[in-house]
Amino acid sequence: MTRSSWAQKTDTLKVVPFAVSLDGAIAEGLKPLCACLSRQIDYQKQLKQNMVTLESKMGTLIATYKDIKRRVESAELRGGSASNKVIHWLQQVESMERKVRDAQRDFEEQKNCWKGLFPNYYRRRKICKKSLILIGEVDELITIGIFENGVTEPLPLANNLLPTMPIVGKTAELTRQEIWNCILGTEERIIGVHGMGGVGKTTIMKNIHNDLSQQSESKHFYCLIWITVSNEADVNKLQRKIAEELDIEMKEDDDEDGAARKIFNALKRRRKFLLILDDMWDAFNLDEVGIPIPSEENGCKVVLTTRNKRICGQMQAHPIEVRVLSKEESWEFFKDIVVEGGVTLSKDIESLARDVANECCNLPLAIRTVGGSMRGVDNDRVWKKALKDLKEANGEFMGIDKVLVPLKFSYYRLRKTELQSCFLFCSLYPDDHEITATELIDSWVCEGLIDQQGTRENDINNGHNILVELIGLSMLEKCKYNARVRKIRVGDEICVKMHDLIRDMAIDITRAENPRYLTYAGRKLKDIPAKLPEDVMRISLMHNNIEVLSGEPKCQHLLTLFLQYNPLWKISLDSYFNHMCSLRILNLSFTRIKSLPDSVSSLKQLRALILNWCSDLKEVPSLEELKELRVLDLSGTNIRELPSGVEAMVYLQRLDLDNTRQLRVFRAGIIPRLSHLEELTMGGSIWKWSSKTGEGAGIEEIMNSTRLAILNIQFGELSDFLQHAKSIK
Repeated sequence: MTRSSWAQKTDTLKVVPFAVSLDGAIAEGLKPLCACLSRQIDYQKQLKQNMVTLESKMGTLIATYKDIKRRVESAELRGGSASNKVIHWLQQVESMERKVRDAQRDFEEQKNCWKGLFPNYYRRRKICKKSLILIGEVDELITIGIFENGVTEPLPLANNLLPTMPIVGKTAELTRQEIWNCILGTEERIIGVHGMGGVGKTTIMKNIHNDLSQQSESKHFYCLIWITVSNEADVNKLQRKIAEELDIEMKEDDDEDGAARKIFNALKRRRKFLLILDDMWDAFNLDEVGIPIPSEENGCKVVLTTRNKRICGQMQAHPIEVRVLSKEESWEFFKDIVVEGGVTLSKDIESLARDVANECCNLPLAIRTVGGSMRGVDNDRVWKKALKDLKEANGEFMGIDKVLVPLKFSYYRLRKTELQSCFLFCSLYPDDHEITATELIDSWVCEGLIDQQGTRENDINNGHNILVELIGLSMLEKCKYNARVRKIRVGDEICVKMHDLIRDMAIDITRAENPRYLTYAGRKLKDIPAKLPEDVMRISLMHNNIEVLSGEPKCQHLLTLFLQYNPLWKISLDSYFNHMCSLRILNLSFTRIKSLPDSVSSLKQLRALILNWCSDLKEVPSLEELKELRVLDLSGTNIRELPSGVEAMVYLQRLDLDNTRQLRVFRAGIIPRLSHLEELTMGGSIWKWSSKTGEGAGIEEIMNSTRLAILNIQFGELSDFLQHAKSIK
């Protein structure tokens, strides 16, 4: 072998391993590049699907956001506030919404670049990576948005005060101190405060509640909860009362066990709580309702008030009796009420006044009402007549009826029959029902119980005067309205209710006197009485379980019919109202009624038709014959247009169309025909008033209406509002 051939061979041997080594290196070097290219291709494929997923998840997040926002706004109406976590979450969702909109805009812009023929792959890759990150962040926000501990901070105790009277007399003060010591002590976990009606049980407990509220939270209890039970024996309804107070969202299909779990968890989160159950008539198991059993470990307490001492035993509660005032305490309390402006009673009148005070059974409630009736009276003959009336009545009554006597005396002392009629009308409402001044006074006016004063505003003012007088005489008590219970606007609305004993007295009077009342409010009835008396003038069937109305009642003299707060969905006969020719007030609010019978059109004396929050109601028959109507409330219904014949209601004063979210058009020519209309409210309605309405009414009709005093409407454009504002200067 020559040298040259050897060298050639050697070179060949060297090249082969080098080539193999070079191919391997290139392959290894290309792996990251290939992986990167693969990811880019995946990004391009995933982008569209990612955007669809992002849009879907964002829809879920926004729906959750709206639910949380609504719950926060509801709490704020009651003086509560969102927790810091919730506020931060809401801000994050709002920020996320902006980010997602930006990503969607970028996606649309790159998709339209060169009509999609030359996509910018680099930009698509960035959008795809961004969308993946956003999907993860949206998922996290959805998870956080569950808020198992609720969305609001507990109301500060100092802002949770209850309206009440001061405690009267040393006897009551000693009882208050005994209850106070038990509440703050460690031995008794459930305390039963018992005593006869009107003795002051609720007053003592409200004073204790307020005293605790004004102290530091950490000193005794983290949470104070007041529930007025009354004769609510239904566990589920009691659970819903507690849920409303605790701001727990309850669903229609929640059974007792499900509701109990929600209440239990909510109370556990509040840790050391004091639960006051006022006016109990029946015993129940705390755990069935969802109330944690108070113990030394959890530091919780339950206090109940009842007329029946036996309930205390059934609830395993430590009993504390609230006794009547002593004779001297009764007199001092009575004297403080009847003496005005520091006037001194003469000896003769003082002797008579002491005897009158003795007839009040030493009950604070009776003393307050009778004393209010005799306030400022300095004529001994009037005092003698009062004493005679009280003594003669006392001789005919026994037991609890004896307690009603001084209360009835206060009723008969009302100076005007107008006051008496307005007072008795309040007995149509259930125990402890909070009645708004607007609702009550509208009823008084429409029924004709108070003198008409020309305009609606004057009538309302007259009604408020009567209301103030009844409150001043302790016949009604001012109360704190619970906005959570009913979906109506409240603002600074005055609310009243009747003490249960005074309501008993009012019902007792209506049984014995004309006009005749039938009050079945809150009785859990599933059917109305088989035969209604023909001479009945007022019927209250509100707050029952009535689903269907059947028959054709012959109630020619009936003036008021209350059917609100029933699961009523059907009136079986079109002729149901044919024989109610005198009816002036028909209230079907908060029912599930789907349609009204044609016989509604025959109620020619009707002055108030109340259908608010009948959310299943989509249309109303012609109202052309209801020419006497003063109040038409269709708020919260799903009507698509105003009932035909509305323009014929020339005496209509209030038209409420709040929250009519399906009302597509307000027909032209109606407002000018309603020459007495003083109040038009359409807050939350889909219809907007504008100068460019097409087939509907224009803003000019509002501007030309001379009587409108209260107006709550939405304008189509700012220029429409400015045009209206300019017209009222």
